[in-house]
Amino acid sequence: MIRRRESTGIMYLPSVGNGLDRRRRSGSHVPSNISNHQSSVFIFRLVMITIIFLCLLWFYSIIQLAKTIGGNRGGSVVVTRPQFDNLRTSRTWWIRERIKKIQTRLQHATPLLDPSQMDSPLLIITCERAEYLERTLWKVFECHPAQHLQMTPGKFRDERAIGSPIIVSQDGGNQEVEAVIEAYRTLFEKELGVPLYRMGHIPPKSLLEKPEDIDQWEWEDHAWERPYKLLAVHYGWAIEQIFSGEVYTNDNQMDHNRKIPQPPMAKRVIILEEDIEIARDFFSYMNATADLLDTDSTLFAVSAFNDNGKEQLVADPTRLLRSDFFPGLGWMMSRHVWDGPLHHPHAGLKREWAPGGFWDDWIREPNIRRGRQVIRPEISRTFHFGNVKGASSGEQTLKLSKIRLDSVDVDWDKLNLSYLEPSKFAENYWNRVSRARLVRSIEEAKSFVAHSDVKVTYSDWNQFKYTAQSLGIAEDEKAGVPRTAYEGIVEVRYGGGDFFIFLIPPYVDEGFKPADFGQKAWMKIDKETLLKNFGVSEKNDDGFLFGSDITGSENI
Repeated sequence: MIRRRESTGIMYLPSVGNGLDRRRRSGSHVPSNISNHQSSVFIFRLVMITIIFLCLLWFYSIIQLAKTIGGNRGGSVVVTRPQFDNLRTSRTWWIRERIKKIQTRLQHATPLLDPSQMDSPLLIITCERAEYLERTLWKVFECHPAQHLQMTPGKFRDERAIGSPIIVSQDGGNQEVEAVIEAYRTLFEKELGVPLYRMGHIPPKSLLEKPEDIDQWEWEDHAWERPYKLLAVHYGWAIEQIFSGEVYTNDNQMDHNRKIPQPPMAKRVIILEEDIEIARDFFSYMNATADLLDTDSTLFAVSAFNDNGKEQLVADPTRLLRSDFFPGLGWMMSRHVWDGPLHHPHAGLKREWAPGGFWDDWIREPNIRRGRQVIRPEISRTFHFGNVKGASSGEQTLKLSKIRLDSVDVDWDKLNLSYLEPSKFAENYWNRVSRARLVRSIEEAKSFVAHSDVKVTYSDWNQFKYTAQSLGIAEDEKAGVPRTAYEGIVEVRYGGGDFFIFLIPPYVDEGFKPADFGQKAWMKIDKETLLKNFGVSEKNDDGFLFGSDITGSENI
């Protein structure tokens, strides 16, 4: 069939040549379209392959992370102790800290303790000894009850995690101390789910700078007192921050690696200083005695320290005692002692906290302690290792370094501690002391104690001092109470055997138990009255020598 285009006179024939001609006319566009299409497909495939590779890499990371979490919960992973190699001197410190926090958010983190478990915070007082604080915090981390609570998730969610949260109160702004606190904040919150708070205390200028109304001589003459006053001010401020709840309300959530639910108001607080190492069962001991401390109004505190706890003078790791002497050095106080109990609202320590400094001696005063007693262990659960830059300038270090730290991990919650009830303990203790063999010399006491309990009488402080020196125990007294004493009686497990040497005041010799024996809580008894009732003279002449009827020897 022939068609003719009128305007051009060109004739079109249905032929092979005509089809070829059409392909020739359009053929110049076909290769270009194919090339663009192939390029798009290549790019699309490359993007898809990259996405798939990244997804596989991400899933692999998740699988490895799950294995790590499983390993951590099984207790097989060993946590590395933080290292502090001049971190604060580097210009990149802030950047490193921010990176670490981001990494912590991306990595696994142990679930936080339930707020209901955190009504018994641990307070650590610190100033400028970063290496001491680090040692103390690492031991707390190793021994913290959350280690056991988190190993079996869900099983102990209702159990009290005593020592939680952890609150470190820093006096001043030492940067190395801050670095240690921040590192351990990450460690505790990530590995144990235990919140760690930092409080910053600003020392009063009146104790750092000489007031205008005091001359230079007087300022320098009292320089030795200022560290003790600074420490007392810091102590009182930190304890009030905890019991008032301000430590939580003033906290900056940005300091933590995740949102921290606010703990409840503290029922009690455990107090350490930056140079105190704890035993493995320290928290178990505190937990087992916490309820007794809360309910027994005759108790003032629970202490983990024995002032006479030398290696050769102690033996029973499970034995606890009541004492009229406050040891400090790792102790627990309930809210009613700080605020004041309902029946004695004006007896709260916060009413006039240590106005002259020396907070521990202030606590021991009769009008402050008010006859209340302290629970202490036979073998110490704390060890004081600080020897530089402390308030006491290390003067007690040699004595304290000889105190044995317990090495037996006692499960205190499984022990029956009902013998610590005031009347029961008083009855049992009196019976044992009254049955002890009365001897007239310390040499006799040392020879007979291998086979039975013995007792030696002291009638004044000189006699007590020299007898104590002979036995290798603390020889001083505070407010009429020798260290570790119960109703004026000091016990010594001489040689670490089964029996005791009891140093007794004269009233014990009379053989009749006083009506107020072990029951002096809330009685108004000053030092003079106490010593008079005990039959102890305040005679304290340095030249005093024992008579033969007291010691049997002049070589004590």
